[in-house]
Amino acid sequence: MKSKTKEVKIFFEANIKKIQKLIGNVTEEQLRYVDCFVSNDIGLFIPSVGPCFQAITPRHTHPAYLFILAFDDSCKLEIGDKIITSEPGKICAISPDIPHHEISSDDFSRYIAIFVDKSFFESQLKVYSISEIKPIEGGSFDSSPELMAPLKEFMIEYENKMPGYENLLEAIGLKITHVLIRVIYGFTSPAARIASRIEVDKVIAYLHANYDKKVAVEEMAGVALLSPSHFARVFKRETGKSPMDYLIDLRLNKAKKLLRAGDRTITEIALECGFASSSHFSSCFRQEFAITPSQFQKSLK
Repeated sequence: MKSKTKEVKIFFEANIKKIQKLIGNVTEEQLRYVDCFVSNDIGLFIPSVGPCFQAITPRHTHPAYLFILAFDDSCKLEIGDKIITSEPGKICAISPDIPHHEISSDDFSRYIAIFVDKSFFESQLKVYSISEIKPIEGGSFDSSPELMAPLKEFMIEYENKMPGYENLLEAIGLKITHVLIRVIYGFTSPAARIASRIEVDKVIAYLHANYDKKVAVEEMAGVALLSPSHFARVFKRETGKSPMDYLIDLRLNKAKKLLRAGDRTITEIALECGFASSSHFSSCFRQEFAITPSQFQKSLK
C-alpha cells in the first residue's frame, strides 16, 4: 500500500492543475485508492483498491461534467432528493455544479468516473445544433458498445507515455466526448448497429463455450458491457430471440446430437447440456420438437 500511496503522490503533484480543473477542490488523500488518467479536457478515475473519499463527501460539486459507467450494482448516488442505484453497463450523467455524493457502504463499487471539461463539452455540443443545454441531474442512459475501446485506449496511452501520447490523449478524449454526447442526447448511426452486432456475437460465442453452465441474462450483459435491459433488447433485435430462449435452443440442439450418439442416458445428457433436471430437459425438448427425448432416441433405432 505504501508503493501505491507513493504513486498517487507523484501523480497528484504532476497533475494537480488538470485534476482540480475537472474535479474541483480535491486532495491527494481523497484519491489514494483511485487510479487516475488525465489530459487537458478529460479525466478517467477508477476506484481500484478502495473508495474514492472525495466521491463520498456529502453534497460536493464538480466544475466539469461527470459520467459514471458502472460495472456492478453496488454504487448508490444521492442527487438532491433522489437515490440512484447503478446498473452494469448504464451511464449516470451529472452536469457541473449539481450537488451529489456516493453513499458509503460495505460493498466496494466498481465504476469509471469520466470527467469532461465544461467548456470543452459544451463546445462539442454545438456540432449537434443543441442550443438549449439543460442540467442533467443523475439521468441514467444505456451505454454504447463504442465507448469501452477509446476508454481503454486512453488509459493505455496515458500509462505508456510514448512520444506523442499527449496529442493522442486529446484525440481519444475528443472521441470519448462525442460518444457520450450521442448516448446522452440520443444520436444513433448505422455504425452503432454494427457495434451492437459485434457485442451480440461475443455473447453468442460465450454461450457456445458455456451452455453447460448456469448462465443468467445479467452475466451475458456483462460480457457485452451493456445494461441487462438494453442488452436484452439488442439481442432480440439481432437474433429474433430473447437471450434465454437462444440459450435453451442451443442446449436442445447440443442435446439432440448427444441423443443421436446414443452413449449417454437422458439424465446425463440433461445435466451435460445445462438443464437443472431430466424433467426440465424433457419438458423443453417436447415443447420445441413435439416429441420426448426418449421417443426421439427410439425413433433413431
